[in-house]
Amino acid sequence: MRAGVDPDRWQRTVKGAYHVHSTRSDGAADKDAIADAAARAGLQFVILTDHGDGMGPADAPLYLHGVLCVDAVEISTSGGHYVALDMPPAPYPLGGEPSAVVEDVTRLGGFGIVAHPDSPKRELAWSDWDAPFEGVEWLSADSEWRDESRLALSRVFFQYFLRPAPALASLLDRPVATLNHWDSLIARRPVVGLAGVDAHGGIGRGLEEGGKRRPALGAIPSYEASFRTFTTRVAVERPFSGDATADAKGLTNAIRSGQVFTVIDALAGPGYVGFGSDQEGRSWVDYAIPDGGELFMVRNGHDSMPLQEGQAGRYVLKRAEMTGVVRFEVRVPYAPGTPPVPWIVSNPLYFGLPKTSPPAPTLPEDEAPLATEPAWHVEKDPASAARIVSAGADVKLDYTLGSGERRSQFAAAVTDLHGRVPPFRAIAFSIAATHPGRVSVQLRFPRSGGARWARSVYVDPAGTDARVPVSQMVPADFQTDPVPDPSTAGSLLFVVDLTNARPGDSNSIEIRDVRLVR
Repeated sequence: MRAGVDPDRWQRTVKGAYHVHSTRSDGAADKDAIADAAARAGLQFVILTDHGDGMGPADAPLYLHGVLCVDAVEISTSGGHYVALDMPPAPYPLGGEPSAVVEDVTRLGGFGIVAHPDSPKRELAWSDWDAPFEGVEWLSADSEWRDESRLALSRVFFQYFLRPAPALASLLDRPVATLNHWDSLIARRPVVGLAGVDAHGGIGRGLEEGGKRRPALGAIPSYEASFRTFTTRVAVERPFSGDATADAKGLTNAIRSGQVFTVIDALAGPGYVGFGSDQEGRSWVDYAIPDGGELFMVRNGHDSMPLQEGQAGRYVLKRAEMTGVVRFEVRVPYAPGTPPVPWIVSNPLYFGLPKTSPPAPTLPEDEAPLATEPAWHVEKDPASAARIVSAGADVKLDYTLGSGERRSQFAAAVTDLHGRVPPFRAIAFSIAATHPGRVSVQLRFPRSGGARWARSVYVDPAGTDARVPVSQMVPADFQTDPVPDPSTAGSLLFVVDLTNARPGDSNSIEIRDVRLVR
């Protein structure tokens, strides 16, 4: 322990790796081998984030080789990947628009983290920064190697055999765009920042890129090398006791509350940063700094001058600094990257969030029924069964998706608009179902080659009043043009497909009082 460090908090701070893949998805090793590698790297916990749809129950926490192993799941959305931690099994597959997955994870009680948000690979990058997610990866090892040149990667390959972790750390830069996003978000609401090792036990074309091949055991980088590059440190309420269930709960609770910081271990060590306060209203940060290192405060997104250099100690915040949002970084002069990656990054202290602006005045709305008695019909794939029962403006869709392999099974209740409805801004309706699920509300435009624009809504037996603004609809196909004038839509569809259902699933969905909001 370094001088100036709170001994109690030091004892309660555990060291581990977040965002790890095993053979359950596209990793090279099973949980036991991963835990063994983590133990050799000196870790106390590993959070495994194998790819999935959220329906499978997480394995119970357990200790292997003295390392606490906790399960999470990485969910693919249409606009990036989202990790759900501490979530019970979902009643239907999670997927689709990022906002829908964020909403579902929150409803189920999970803690959601945006994975590799600014990945150079477009399909892995996060697209919806307005969604109310709770965490974000401020650093992603996967993103860091993807933006390097072939020459740099070749150089690292040879260095890896001599000093694996420092070689991997040499690929790190300061992720400017992601940190800017994070600073912008925490100015408005709490968002926890974590560092994702995204360890697969080697580089290969995995599920994140639509592949199925797993890296071979012994491939580069190994799990152990990844675990020695940087770690997530969590200040739990009580030191780990050896009771896996209780320790996992303490770990996830501390992550939820932002009691987390990151250390780039391959650059220097030991790393530490912790906060404290007293009844007299003082707040401070305790820290450890290697020779030549400097402590910086990032307040409301702006850097301070160096607060302290080359020593461990305590910095007591001045009264004028205790406003807005404050986080700390320790930077070392020999850090790699352009600009250099910080050695330590803390989570923020919140000294009162700014008051939100009053909502803009709402415009008067004119709602009109879709039609007195709209004509509904079924559309489906050949393997699925579906029937419509309609009564006036209300419709009931009973369906059973085709079983067996995934063959783009779907069922939909459809009414033709013929491009003859007046201009409208939203679609309003009431909806209920026998089983919880999601329904994709879609507009189809024949003048645009049949392009469809969609927004999914959650539906359960209790029923709900739903509203789908046209401005929030996203392409259901691969078009990228702006959404057409909704008054030119040829059809309105309520669709169930394999985005949020499985082959063989059945349900009964009632849609009532469909209205167009002008």
